[in-house]
Amino acid sequence: MLNSRQRQFLKARAHALKPVLHVGKVGVTPAQAAELDVMVDSLELVKVKINPNSFEDEATAASALCAAVADLEHVWTIGHTMLFFRPSRTHDTRYPLPS
Repeated sequence: MLNSRQRQFLKARAHALKPVLHVGKVGVTPAQAAELDVMVDSLELVKVKINPNSFEDEATAASALCAAVADLEHVWTIGHTMLFFRPSRTHDTRYPLPS
């Protein structure tokens, strides 16, 4: 679980990032969750965008992705963009979290 200081740290680092995954009209699919699992292992900090025509809202999509991807942390949501974080399992983290 991330504390407020860690969330602020990650939000500052994510400012320049572009969304790497788009959730479309059908909502979160198992294929998207599997792809996010692979991406978050190498990138650690990823933005996910919900398309405006999606039938799923941001809170439902965030909880579905966190349930489908192990140890995924939902950092924040602003508008239709969500930020997720998970330290890499294969190499040293690029984002050492403050305590």
